[in-house]
Amino acid sequence: MMNSLKLGAIFKSLKNSSLCLFMFFYMVALSQNQPNKTTTTNYTTSTEITEDELFKTTKEFVASKEFNKALLILSKNYDRFSESLNINWLYAHVLSLNNDKIKAEAKFKKAISLSPDNKNLQKDYARFLYENGKLNEVEVILSKYIAEDSKDVEFLLMQANISFWNSDVKTARENVAKIKEIYPETNLTDNLSSQIKELTAFYVKANFEYQTDSQPLEYFAQHISLEKYISKVLNPKLEISNYNFSPQSEQALIAKLHNKFHFYDVGLKINVTGGAYKNFSGETDWLGGIRFTQQLSQEASLNFGYSKNSLLSTTASTTFNLTNQNVFGEFDYNHKYVAIHAAYNQQFYEDDNNIKLFGAYIVSQPIKVYKFSFQAGYGYNFSDAKNILFIYNNEGVGVYDPYFTPKEQEVHSALFITNFKPTKNLTLKAKLNYGIQASVSNPYSSEVTPGNFEIGGFYDETFSYTDIEGSINYAVSNNLGINVMYTFQETFFYDRNNINLGLNYRF
Repeated sequence: MMNSLKLGAIFKSLKNSSLCLFMFFYMVALSQNQPNKTTTTNYTTSTEITEDELFKTTKEFVASKEFNKALLILSKNYDRFSESLNINWLYAHVLSLNNDKIKAEAKFKKAISLSPDNKNLQKDYARFLYENGKLNEVEVILSKYIAEDSKDVEFLLMQANISFWNSDVKTARENVAKIKEIYPETNLTDNLSSQIKELTAFYVKANFEYQTDSQPLEYFAQHISLEKYISKVLNPKLEISNYNFSPQSEQALIAKLHNKFHFYDVGLKINVTGGAYKNFSGETDWLGGIRFTQQLSQEASLNFGYSKNSLLSTTASTTFNLTNQNVFGEFDYNHKYVAIHAAYNQQFYEDDNNIKLFGAYIVSQPIKVYKFSFQAGYGYNFSDAKNILFIYNNEGVGVYDPYFTPKEQEVHSALFITNFKPTKNLTLKAKLNYGIQASVSNPYSSEVTPGNFEIGGFYDETFSYTDIEGSINYAVSNNLGINVMYTFQETFFYDRNNINLGLNYRF
């Protein structure tokens, strides 16, 4: 229901809803010790400027949103007033407006060292930390200055938002109630109240999936999931999937129970999964795993863990119980200009075989034009199996039995992603992963008999690789959403078409 990306989007919207209020209180705090000025003098090159003139002129540049000029005049004159509380305070604010968060924090700390007991300065530093996601440090400051009977709506709202972000929904609701009690007519809490309701709702999702490929393998599957967020240590989700395959007339049933644990004080989430897999032509087996998601910084995160999964991707794998075990690690970095992803997966099978996979991509952040957004990038994928399970079947057709085992398969690809949002409720997405260069080491033998293939060696073979995805997402109402996704894949071993219809309902 609520993955890390969705929580991140919620947090961003909560912060944005309060940003204007924070800016207003900041300018009020700075103005308490300084008179206003109605005209702007050009002091950007002057060496005779006084502290009062520097402060007033810089503030006027900020008011007119000329942030570069404000930074220039401060940088030229800062050395002369480096021990001034107001100049350091204002400099921190201007650096933040120019997106230099590291230097801004340094100037805040310098100002606090000059006036450790300045309550307004401490609160403004808390605003800065809040906007940059340093919630633990914000809570330390607020605990010093916000009493139980406080009527400061800005900081009560900040506390409520932090509690919500830390998955302390009970405290968030209490803070919202306190704000509404003090200011019955306010709408400042409406957004947060809506997000709390969305997070704690009971979700039901149903998906109907059809897939066909050139092996040939065809299946129709039904998936249903039920999810409810209760607390940061209790976020259960039940998933049930039923597969019907043809032309083999096989059936498989999978049931999984997940639970997420959130430890926001150390930036860690843990997802534990347990379940069962029933192949109606084979034995019942267990499935499960554990995934750790560690936030390394605002931009970087690390995912790693273990899983045991069913394998239903080849014709042979649908006819009996086949599972593999995975050890995996993933790294994500979101820069303001690009997003980088790298992943490694080691698969282990009961026949003592293993497959190693590595993939990475770098893609630009979305470029928005009207109601469209565009991204472009580069992807790389490499996979290699210990043992190659290639044979010729009774019809004389070469197949991988019972699962695909690539030999030094390598794909370099170009990535293109576009989104189109014509209305508030409708979103269209498309992604193209096109192989610029794709190669694999293909096995060969001098003697071939049905059901057997004695590998004599390998030769390099190039192939076409294409992965196209398109989706339509429509919000029928606040509670009901419909999505349709189509995927086409062209690989070395097969061509595949997959279509998925999803219905999502929130109670």
